[in-house]
Amino acid sequence: MMVFVITACSNAPPATASQPVAAVSATVPAAAVIDLRPVTISFQGHTIARLFADGRTESAGPNAPGTDLVSGPTLHADGTIVLTKAGVTARLDKTGNLYVAGPAGANAREQLFGRISDDQFAFSGSDRPWNVRVRGNLIEFGEHNSSQIDGDVTPATRHTALVMAAAFYLEGALTAP
Repeated sequence: MMVFVITACSNAPPATASQPVAAVSATVPAAAVIDLRPVTISFQGHTIARLFADGRTESAGPNAPGTDLVSGPTLHADGTIVLTKAGVTARLDKTGNLYVAGPAGANAREQLFGRISDDQFAFSGSDRPWNVRVRGNLIEFGEHNSSQIDGDVTPATRHTALVMAAAFYLEGALTAP
């Protein structure tokens, strides 16, 4: 019975007597690390960040809320984040660790940038328990600096908002003078 369900979901042929069931189930895609559905974050009614269903992001960046948004990192469901700086990528693993790697050929070794745990993000090496956190529909960038996640806020939406925030911080760190 289990082989039928896996086969139906994966469009793979049924297992044969000489083929173990694990070989068939290996064709089923892995669960997404990032939920790619549209998310908008606003500050005092002005959009400051947006995620599109295809993973593209945009944010106010250095601009004031309510002004033009600029293109940001592109998120992928598998946890890969492509930054706007040529060749720089980041990777969120299933445990919540966020790594960054430079362009191939430079210093492509991954370095830990931070960690998402529950509804909190903390920079690697930070002595604070959190640097960004989500509580309800609010995303907090410090003790007295919060913005609103618009729309229906689910646990997956809160996680995605934290990934967006971490990606924007990483992007800012790479483009800072």
